Amino acid sequence: MDQRQIEQVRSSYARLAPRAEAMGIAFYRFLFELNPDARTLFVGDMGAQVHMLKEVVREVVENLDHPDQLLASCRAMGERHSGYGLQESHYDDVGTALLKTLHAGMGEHYTDELEGAWAAVYGEMAETMMAAGQHV
Repeated sequence: MDQRQIEQVRSSYARLAPRAEAMGIAFYRFLFELNPDARTLFVGDMGAQVHMLKEVVREVVENLDHPDQLLASCRAMGERHSGYGLQESHYDDVGTALLKTLHAGMGEHYTDELEGAWAAVYGEMAETMMAAGQHV
């Protein structure tokens, strides 16, 4: 990901952050519409899950200029998530749900270029997480 993409992700995040709770709820709605079976991977309070998602997204955006730190965090998440029964196809569903959520939240401000920026960030994260999960 390049500096322009980093700035686009940061700018859109700043626009969406005040609605992070609603965005998190929308994300899971999209995810479970795409893959109803994914719901079984989430036990307990979905409010807590939404909160964790908000924190992960915040951490990602804050660390875009620190790729070593970001990728180390992704590796740790990948190792944890492998124990939850995630499969590679789930990462595709998460990426699709993320982009749908961003599109819904950004409305007319959502562009192909912005989608590409978020897709680049998520793609790097997902690859790192999957690789880490395979080594557990």
